[in-house]
Amino acid sequence: MRIRSIKPEFWRSPDVSGLEIEDRLLFIGLWSYVDDNGVGVDEAAFIAADLFAHDLSVSPHDTLNRVSGGLNRLFSAGLIGRYEVDGRGFLHVTNWSRHQKINRPSPGRYPLPDQGILRPAPDAQVLLSDSSVSTHFPEQGNRGTGEQGNRGTEEQSLRRSEIAGLFEEAWKHWPKKVEKKPALEKFARLAKQHDPEWLAGEISKFGDAYAATTDKRFTPGLLVWLNRERWTDELPQSRSSTWVDPERLAIQQLEEMEHGNFGGGEAGEVRPYGDAAAIESC
Repeated sequence: MRIRSIKPEFWRSPDVSGLEIEDRLLFIGLWSYVDDNGVGVDEAAFIAADLFAHDLSVSPHDTLNRVSGGLNRLFSAGLIGRYEVDGRGFLHVTNWSRHQKINRPSPGRYPLPDQGILRPAPDAQVLLSDSSVSTHFPEQGNRGTGEQGNRGTEEQSLRRSEIAGLFEEAWKHWPKKVEKKPALEKFARLAKQHDPEWLAGEISKFGDAYAATTDKRFTPGLLVWLNRERWTDELPQSRSSTWVDPERLAIQQLEEMEHGNFGGGEAGEVRPYGDAAAIESC
């Protein structure tokens, strides 16, 4: 870990102000984590251990998930690059020389990006941003149009952050956690046609309903649900308390045939799904 400096203009940078506050803290923390070339091992566990040791000891699973998600968002925003050398992952802080002026840098501990295989930016970045707008810190160009360009970049960053944040909140409610990345991409496309807050609300509402009424095996993945526009469906309803599970009924009848009135019910009685005696008898 190293001592680093933070320039005042950092806080007003469009790319940074478009991030969640938690991700800004992670981004600054990475400056101390990386070597003097701006390179570090791309491993959420190592980063969490250095930057959020207390959180990791209290809630390791949640902390690792939050750090991993933050790294993905920083990558999508173009604030870090990711690459591999001999099968090992590394990250590099974009525009490192702008962030830090190091008088006597120590030799780099890790290979530089030009020595490895670069990972392409996530597809979601293309969907969540205008391809004509750079997601990196802006170069010093025409000062007459700089303010307008910064304003446009800031709006794009806020839009990306808003959509990603809405999706993440809705995702928490969906019981079947499969195909998250393509589901985010589909959500981003649909957000151009529908109010994203409304759509996220529908996802949360249906997700809670599925969790309360439907076995996860029969719950559609969110991507399928979005592709088929199933927010137009009726909300799934709870099963009747007298619904009989055919498989459980067959087991019950076999037991009754073998043991005679097994479980205390009348011979041939069909016990409802969820009945305590029926469950115990199995």
